[in-house]
Amino acid sequence: QPLSFMEALAEEDTEAAIQSILYRENYVIKELDKSLQHHDFLKARRKEMLHKRWVDHVAHPLQKKIIEKVGSYKKIKKRRQEELDGFLKHVNKKGNVFIEHYDPKEYDPFYMSKEDPNFLKVTIPPFRDPLKKAQYDKDDEKRTLLQCETGKIYTMKEFKEIEKAKLHSRFPRISNSRHFMTPNEWLKLPTTYIESEFCKRSRLKVKMNFNDCSFDMKPLTRVPHPVE
Repeated sequence: QPLSFMEALAEEDTEAAIQSILYRENYVIKELDKSLQHHDFLKARRKEMLHKRWVDHVAHPLQKKIIEKVGSYKKIKKRRQEELDGFLKHVNKKGNVFIEHYDPKEYDPFYMSKEDPNFLKVTIPPFRDPLKKAQYDKDDEKRTLLQCETGKIYTMKEFKEIEKAKLHSRFPRISNSRHFMTPNEWLKLPTTYIESEFCKRSRLKVKMNFNDCSFDMKPLTRVPHPVE
């Protein structure tokens, strides 16, 4: 009996612990449901507020402007009629009206181009090939160093000319040669350039003998040929 009494107490404690765990689990589930419902409510409320702001600031003003434009077709028709009447009066006064015929005293379409030569001219920045970005960065660094050394601001074109001059100064320039000569300059040379004194002297320096051979042909001459 004492053992059964202890078992009964243990079972009661176990049931109480299980009930406590279940109660806590149910409480956590209820709180989680409340939190999720509150989150969904806030999300829906946020959407409603965003929609209301969009309606007040975008939809209604746009709809109002559309209605005004659509409803003002009578004004457009009236204005078109006035423009046509003015055009007909001008034609009757001038006799004929063409685009290329104009009076500079009344209207000069080239007034701004005469006053400002750069009027309606668009300046496009130089094209920078993304494949040559490393070279561009290197040139920018060299140009910055040159500007720091000389205290003068150089454009990229001026910097390239200075780099080219430095490169040419490293080697002695040979007159009438292809050294430091661009393809365009080479094509501009006269056809008699090949027969110039410089080219003749250059060809004389090249010593070649196509008849020399290291193979001895004499033993082959003594070998008898088989009779067929």
